[in-house]
Amino acid sequence: CGTAWTFDKPTALDACCGTNVTIIILNTFTNTQGPCQQIITRTWQATDCCTNRNVCSQTVTVVDTTPPTIICPTNMVVFTCDTNVMVTWTIAATDNCSSVTVTSTPPSGTAFLPNTTNTVTATARDACGNTSSCTFTVTIRRPLLGLVTIKHPGTNIVVLTWTNGFLQVSTNVIGPYVDVPGATSPYTNTTFPLPPTNRFYRLRCNSP
Repeated sequence: CGTAWTFDKPTALDACCGTNVTIIILNTFTNTQGPCQQIITRTWQATDCCTNRNVCSQTVTVVDTTPPTIICPTNMVVFTCDTNVMVTWTIAATDNCSSVTVTSTPPSGTAFLPNTTNTVTATARDACGNTSSCTFTVTIRRPLLGLVTIKHPGTNIVVLTWTNGFLQVSTNVIGPYVDVPGATSPYTNTTFPLPPTNRFYRLRCNSP
């Protein structure tokens, strides 16, 4: 299916007229048996110089044995501080002659554990049962936690910004540290106690 082809034109010879024979196409009939097979029949007519006629036919059966084309995404690396992360992807597949169904194992939207590398196998199947496969990996890594930027725009106001991780606070540089409830970057802290107390901040990931 999808391959170029042509009918083979017949030759004709007559006992009395020799090669003085006219060949014409009478008809071409296509019988489509679903998306997986076509049967095409062409009938020719030969007429000699005395108007005697004869016919012949050729039948070409086109069968889809070509698997679809599938393209997997490149290997993926996802950075997260979560205990697991849901990862989605898109797989492209085409076929010359029929529709294509694409599946992957595990499926898109799977939650992966941190610090793991996982192989995903994708399969494209056309309507005739021809298949193609490809694989890629999904790697889950902890991010490199950056610095916490602290600005002091006014009295009893501290603004903290960061990129990854969860903000923790302590009144002692060696801890213990506790999570700052609901803190997202940028975070403004105006809850200084009286008398003033030193505050120390750090970032953490909650994955192993």
